[in-house]
Amino acid sequence: MAGAGSQHHPQGVAGGAVAGASAVSPTAAGPGEDSSDSEAEQEGPQKLIRKVSTSGQMRTKTSIKEGQLLKQTSSFQRWKKRYFKLRGRTLYYAKDSKSLIFDEVDLSDASVAEASTKNANNSFTIITPFRRLMLCAENRKEMEVWISSLKSVQSREPYEVAQFNVEHFSGMHNWYACSHARPTFCNVCRESLSGVTSHGLSCEVCKFKAHKRCAVRATNNCKWTTLASIGKDIIEDEDGVAMPHQWLEGNLPVSAKCAVCDKTCGSVLRLQDWKCLWCKTMVHTACKDVYHPVCPLGQCKVSIIPPIALNSTDSDGFCRATFSFCVSPLLVFVNSKSGDNQGVKFLRRFKQLLNPAQVFDLMNGGPYLGLRLFQKFDNFRILVCGGDGSVGWVLSEIDKLNLHKQCQLGVLPLGTGNDLARVLGWGGSYDDDTQLPQILEKLERASTKMLDRWSIMTYELKLPAKSSLLPEPVAATEEFYMTIYEDSVANHLTKIVNSDEHAVVISSAKILCETVKDFVAKVEKAQDRTLENTVVAEAVASKCSVLNEKLEQLLQALHADSQASRVPPGIGPAIPEEDTVESASDESLGESKDQLVNDIGKPSSQKAVKPREIMLRANSLKKAVRQVIEEAEKVMDEPAVQPSEPVSPSCDYDTETDEAKEDDAKESLSAKTTSQSPDAQASCGHPQTDSVAGPAMATTKENLPVLNTRIICPGLRAGLAASIAGSSIINKMLLANIDPFGATPFIDPDLDSLDGYSEKCVMNNYFGIGLDAKISLEFNNKREEHPEKCRSRTKNLMWYGVLGTRELLQRSYKNLEQRVQLECDGQYIPLPSLQGIAVLNIPSYAGGTNFWGGTKEDDIFAAPSFDDKILEVVAVFDSVQMAVSRVIKLQHHRIAQCRTVKITIFGDEGVPVQVDGEAWVQPPGIIKIVHKNRAQMLTRDRAFESTLKSWEDKQKCDSGKPVLRTNLYIHPAPDLATEEVSQMRLCSQAAEELITRICDAATIHCLLEQELAHAVNACSHALNKANPRFPESLTRDTATEIAINVKALYNETEALLVGRVPLHLESPHEERVSSALHSVEMELQKLTEIPWLYYILRPSEDEEPPLDCTKRNNKSTVFRIVPKFKKEKAQKQKTSSQPVQNWGTEEVAAWLDLLNLGEYKEIFIRHDVRGAELLHLERRDLKDLGIPKVGHMKRILQGIKELERNPPNLV
Repeated sequence: MAGAGSQHHPQGVAGGAVAGASAVSPTAAGPGEDSSDSEAEQEGPQKLIRKVSTSGQMRTKTSIKEGQLLKQTSSFQRWKKRYFKLRGRTLYYAKDSKSLIFDEVDLSDASVAEASTKNANNSFTIITPFRRLMLCAENRKEMEVWISSLKSVQSREPYEVAQFNVEHFSGMHNWYACSHARPTFCNVCRESLSGVTSHGLSCEVCKFKAHKRCAVRATNNCKWTTLASIGKDIIEDEDGVAMPHQWLEGNLPVSAKCAVCDKTCGSVLRLQDWKCLWCKTMVHTACKDVYHPVCPLGQCKVSIIPPIALNSTDSDGFCRATFSFCVSPLLVFVNSKSGDNQGVKFLRRFKQLLNPAQVFDLMNGGPYLGLRLFQKFDNFRILVCGGDGSVGWVLSEIDKLNLHKQCQLGVLPLGTGNDLARVLGWGGSYDDDTQLPQILEKLERASTKMLDRWSIMTYELKLPAKSSLLPEPVAATEEFYMTIYEDSVANHLTKIVNSDEHAVVISSAKILCETVKDFVAKVEKAQDRTLENTVVAEAVASKCSVLNEKLEQLLQALHADSQASRVPPGIGPAIPEEDTVESASDESLGESKDQLVNDIGKPSSQKAVKPREIMLRANSLKKAVRQVIEEAEKVMDEPAVQPSEPVSPSCDYDTETDEAKEDDAKESLSAKTTSQSPDAQASCGHPQTDSVAGPAMATTKENLPVLNTRIICPGLRAGLAASIAGSSIINKMLLANIDPFGATPFIDPDLDSLDGYSEKCVMNNYFGIGLDAKISLEFNNKREEHPEKCRSRTKNLMWYGVLGTRELLQRSYKNLEQRVQLECDGQYIPLPSLQGIAVLNIPSYAGGTNFWGGTKEDDIFAAPSFDDKILEVVAVFDSVQMAVSRVIKLQHHRIAQCRTVKITIFGDEGVPVQVDGEAWVQPPGIIKIVHKNRAQMLTRDRAFESTLKSWEDKQKCDSGKPVLRTNLYIHPAPDLATEEVSQMRLCSQAAEELITRICDAATIHCLLEQELAHAVNACSHALNKANPRFPESLTRDTATEIAINVKALYNETEALLVGRVPLHLESPHEERVSSALHSVEMELQKLTEIPWLYYILRPSEDEEPPLDCTKRNNKSTVFRIVPKFKKEKAQKQKTSSQPVQNWGTEEVAAWLDLLNLGEYKEIFIRHDVRGAELLHLERRDLKDLGIPKVGHMKRILQGIKELERNPPNLV
């Protein structure tokens, strides 16, 4: 056999001829390469004659697999494209498919192995007794297909490409070439893998080791996947079947110890002793027979599907699992391309830790096969190892199979941005595959949060550019805006007449006052420029005076009505106080307005003013406005008049006006808003004039409206027009009105209608249009053209920086506000000059940037959260802003918080759009972002991890024996006392009653089922373990699990009723659920009196009191039982009332924290040092405890002296 050491050096000669077995290429061997194979094999030279076949001879055979592959040649290891055909147990190849002569490779005694650990180029090696072929596929999926085809030929199994066949994993090894760090022995010939690096083949599933020459003789004893693969080793007893150990001989770590005799086992000199592939137990050969035969599956037992659980197949050929063996199994999806092909390492490691049948490569078949296997489970978890795109792919497939109620999804960040993994608590990157057991442990202890998911609905429509929608003559613009003022006055008068809500009346009255004042000021300004026609000017002035009088009368009527109405105390205006200063000429009007605002919120017993009088006043005011407009039009008709500056219109289309048609006066008021022409409807939009109409219509400080202004953030002016004073949740959350003419006259007649729209994709993280989308699009194109340049996270970030810098110079979308129209909750948003718009669902953008600029609520905006069904909309000004946002929390670019977003794209060209990093060019039309559903996401719960650690330390101190932290339920726990059993029974009954009430309410309120499905399922499963007919079935392990799940159900239900977004149930259901919830709370408080449950049920340090129904909070409400002030009071009584002699290990640890010597807490807890022992510690005792520093000993001894005089308060 050839002696080239590296797996990259197949033996052969150029042109396709095959060298003899004893030939060694002079260019193939190197000083650092493994040549052990040729040195160890002394089989004698064998002459290999090249075999060829003609195309005519091959026609009689059926091709199993054929296609193009790259073949490595012996001349400088260059790659050449060849066409391969697999027919029978022979592989044929030639330059192309039409060649007449094909080389043959006999696969009778061949083995197939991947080329390297990461295998970035998707290469694999075919190893025969005479030669090695190094081949390279286009992608990993193609490589997997070829390897499967070659294996099926060797095992004489029928090969099926599309069908999922778990039996394929059973028995046959999955080889890959690698080096080993220590002396390693072949499991076939039992000889060492020679060479400095011990290069050879290793099975990626069971870590079976073999020489390349020995792989073909390896027994098919790879890790089991199904019950059939276990065979005769299965354990059967009266309880059914049990899982046996699966032993692999030799190659144990240096620190290995026998689980039976606790002595060192394994050897670096020979292949000896055994290790279980499932529980990782290691034993001597002599001790193996006396060890317990049933395998406990090790520290990952909760996540593993045992092979004995996969014991049948359904009609579609998919394996079916037995649910009794699986509590909460884990389905793992790995994107093998993520993280510079780091995913390949994680794929192999997960197959070693779990059942290979529950680990899937997204690049080879997608998520459907795995989800189909787990579809019948009532509750299971999913771990997606990849980037945000991989998570979105899996969630979309979950949508198709409707599995959202059954599964919770966690993320292991292997991609570039990993924004979702950051906000869920799993970090921004993960590269160490050796720490996967700890990750699985944290995943088992994770809490569940709901992630809002949003549909990106698109409707392609050719819309004219904004400039074509603008009115041409400047003189017509004045008349146009005069009509808008009239419409706005009529609209707000209608609101005043129709509304029974005082907040709406106040808002409309205040805006009405400001609108009329601004209107009069603009008319008078135009009149001052008209010197020739004094008669008309005097008429305008007179009409303006009358208009002010009519407005004053209306305010007085409203004032009288407010004095007569009774309002519950404490209700104030719903809009913020105005900061504008009233002018001297409008003192009376301002006083009337303030008096109205103050009086409406006060109770009174005066006789009510007839609504008819208010209507008459309103009609009179409306007519006065009409008269002023008519006089103003005469001024505009004068030829000598210069066109005045345009005013900022304000209008609001009130949907309630259609209901007010019973009264004639109401009908006349609402006529303008209910029957407007398209031209009149266009008035609600502000035509774009920044760069089209010339300087005469430029936006200046003078012509900005003074209607409802408020500074939102430094650097931007908050000019909220009257059209934003409706009932939408974005009333106080809009961007400053830098450009009051930014909107266009396009109006969607039905905001909720999605007829004609198609779902483009689903958004989980964020949506971008413009600058950031173009950068993402260019990066995706570059990654597709040159994948070798974008394989690592660092390279990807560098490319993003380069493309962003290029956009800084090009400014491709510097006038994006002229090409798009933005609406939030149906309200048109005037846009400043910007290059992009970003819509955020999570507080992480473009690789960890908090683009919203904060995580807390303020006077205007609520705290951002991914489970509140609210989106954050921000402006992207340039690439510098995006870069600076990574360092400084900028806030001046905020636009709105809303529940729906609509973006209209005008013109003939498309605009780049990106969703969760996936970009494309969206044609002109409409994009709507609407809420789709919610997904259960696993978030890292550090509070619970800390609580659990404290409980385990307490158990360790109480029992005096070490406790394995990896799992709570490994060893049997002591039985419960009679009183403890009765308390657990009462708690279980209260929890069952709560579940019943929740299920009853869920029949009417579907949202309740969606929010609480995971908690109810977990709690029900835990309660089923405690069989009331067999009291001995209730152990401490079961009681602990019940307490944890009941506590989680209580907190989830409480959060839903009075938490972030309270769910308003019907009265009878809400009362029943609240009553059952209160009963559970009482029982949980009683359980805290049980010492070994106290550390599980007590609230953690960072928990907060229950939230008011009106206040949002983005913090998790899981595991909150009592308010924080109650906890502090209880702890204060517990610590301050106890003398030092009664201190436990917890108080001693807290005392060490006061001395800034917290590093010794674990030592004191491990040695069970309590208060009584602490007071008698001496210097030699501290030395025996392992405290090495003299200064620390002195501080502890001095602290003990202080304890005897003044015990501290440890709260």
